[in-house]
Amino acid sequence: MNIEKSFEWLFKRFQSQNIKPCQFDLDCLTFLAEWVNREKKKELLENELFAKLYCHVFIQEINFYKDFKFAQKSMNDILRIPIDAHYNIFTERLNNFERDQYLNSIGINDTEFCDEKVNIEELTKHIEKWKEEQVYKSLNNQITESLNRFK
Repeated sequence: MNIEKSFEWLFKRFQSQNIKPCQFDLDCLTFLAEWVNREKKKELLENELFAKLYCHVFIQEINFYKDFKFAQKSMNDILRIPIDAHYNIFTERLNNFERDQYLNSIGINDTEFCDEKVNIEELTKHIEKWKEEQVYKSLNNQITESLNRFK
């Protein structure tokens, strides 16, 4: 149930079941609809940065999946993930990026097709890994700086 469905239900009920709303009923519904619309506009203005990033990621999801509804489901799934899990995923991918950059620098371009004799773990053990605490702090700083910069 959401607000739009609630309004649709009430308007359909008034129309289809020959329920004759009085003027006060209509005024109440109009007031509530206008209030909801104002609140939504206010919320969007207060979260413009989120809206910009949402649009950017959403179009990437549409391009990736080639399906609007699946992309929308993917976006909802992403937003359900707790922030700590996002930070952990970021840390893992950042470390994978560092590993791949190093391997590329020594001429190993694809770890999937490496010779079994090449021990990737051994080759990359001296690379300093990003620690969760370090990544969390850095992301928090970057996020809050962006929020302050673009308010």
